[in-house]
Amino acid sequence: MVKISDLKVGQVFRNEFEGITRELLQQYAKASGDTNPIHVNDAVAEAAGLKGVIAHGLFSFGFISKLFEDFLEHGKYGNIIEFHIEMRGMVRVGDLLVTEAKVEKIEGKRVFFDVNQITFTNVDIKDKEGNIVKQFEAGERGYISEKDIERGLVKTKEVEEGTLTYRERVATPGKAIIELYE
Repeated sequence: MVKISDLKVGQVFRNEFEGITRELLQQYAKASGDTNPIHVNDAVAEAAGLKGVIAHGLFSFGFISKLFEDFLEHGKYGNIIEFHIEMRGMVRVGDLLVTEAKVEKIEGKRVFFDVNQITFTNVDIKDKEGNIVKQFEAGERGYISEKDIERGLVKTKEVEEGTLTYRERVATPGKAIIELYE
C-alpha cells in the first residue's frame, strides 16, 4: 500500500527500459495509428536529417505514465492529477531509457514530482590501444554531435570488453502531481 507517511522529499522512483528496437517502433506505429515514416523508415528519417529512425514522443511518454501507474497500482492507491513535460531529445533504437521521478514536495494527499527521462546511447567500445572492438548504431550512424561533446554529454566507463563511450542526456524533463486516497 502506498501511504503519504512512507514518502519523503528527495525520494526517487525509477524504471529502466532497454528494449527499443525497430520492430517495437513498428508495432507501436501500428497500434497507435501514428505511422509517420520517421519512426519506422531509416531512409525517410535520414532524408529528414535525423540519421535514422526515432521513437514516437508518446512512446517515450508512456514510460513516464507507466512509472506512476505502477507506483499507484493502476488507481488502487491514488490518481495521476497532471503531467507537464517537455520533449527535448530524441530517443533512438538501442537506447537505454531511464525514467526517474523525485519527490519535490508533499501537500496533504498530493505528491509533487520532478521527472526526468534520460537516454543512454552507446557509441562504441575500444580496447586499451584505442581500437574499436564493438560499434553500436550510434557510432555507425553518427548520432553523437560536436554539440553533445561540447555540452559534456559524451562519457566513458570501463566495461569488461574495454572502454565504453556513450551519451547521457535528459530527453524529457517535467513535473507530475499525484493524489493518494489515504
